[in-house]
Amino acid sequence: MDSVTHLALGACVGEVCLSKKLGKKALIWGALAQSFPDIDTFAAFFVPSDKDLIIHRGITHSLFFAIVMGLLFALIASRIHRKQLIPFATLAFFFCGQLMLHDLLDTCNSYGTGLLEPFIHQRFSINLLYVADPLFTIGLVVASLLLVFKKSTNKNRKKWVIIAIVLSIFYLGFACFNKISIDNKAQVSFNKSGIHPVRYFSTPTPLNCMLWYVVAAADSNEYTAYSSVWDNKNRPIIFEKHADNYALLHRPVDKNVLKDLEFFAGNYYTVTQSGNVLYFNIPRFEQIQGWDNKNAPFAFSYPLLPGYNGYMLLQKGRLTGWNKTTVKLYIERIAGAISGPRTKSQESRH
Repeated sequence: MDSVTHLALGACVGEVCLSKKLGKKALIWGALAQSFPDIDTFAAFFVPSDKDLIIHRGITHSLFFAIVMGLLFALIASRIHRKQLIPFATLAFFFCGQLMLHDLLDTCNSYGTGLLEPFIHQRFSINLLYVADPLFTIGLVVASLLLVFKKSTNKNRKKWVIIAIVLSIFYLGFACFNKISIDNKAQVSFNKSGIHPVRYFSTPTPLNCMLWYVVAAADSNEYTAYSSVWDNKNRPIIFEKHADNYALLHRPVDKNVLKDLEFFAGNYYTVTQSGNVLYFNIPRFEQIQGWDNKNAPFAFSYPLLPGYNGYMLLQKGRLTGWNKTTVKLYIERIAGAISGPRTKSQESRH
């Protein structure tokens, strides 16, 4: 999840667990511990972009790291707050729990989290929440701000936290219900369209859990589509086909970079060519405004250039073309008012 969510959630958990002993300092410890796994983002300044993709949400987001660093945090905090006589077991439970909560929350996104590193090199993702979802986060942010600016003696502090966490849990349940609904509809649509996927997944689109993006791998193609929970239930999901083009990889490319990208892609990728340059595309991260334009390029498109070492923006192009009209269309698409993405001919008439 985004940094704001982790900071707010960490502060709220800190209030519940340690505020009786530490007062508002518990908020700082909570926010710090909850955010600490994202220290791996600094790797982007020192390693090639393909390596950075693997490092992020790797070892620092593992349960092993959570236990080791949690115990270290507990040791540091016990020495700093020696006078408060907080049992080491309490501190260890708090810090290990915060770090693990960060890891588990991140598995809700489509990026992939290395929970079992360094022992098992596999990324886990349940594709339940977009990396930034204001409806999931807003209650936590409001509660954390109240905790910061209101007096530590206020009797309503824990009530604010409980309300915020319950709201987030309720929203998480809403997302689960929506995902099940979309998955069921996708299965029906596969049968009607004659697509027989060897694997597929659905993941929410930016800032909501009502418009979903579906990707299916079948017949040397990747099929993509967008579907809202408010779409006409009798209308099947319309999939667009993207050729895998794996044969293009027989051209000379950096095998180490390709290996990293294939691991990061998790068996969902296509290869395209523009001029003399090959591009490695990962459909998992959606198309740039693909909910409106069926011909939209993929947000993740990595050029397989010899010696390429540029900084890779995973969400490149996400904000390109956004304006009042686009926002209005996006909201309408979420609400199911638009049947699906437009074709090129429709774009020219728009």
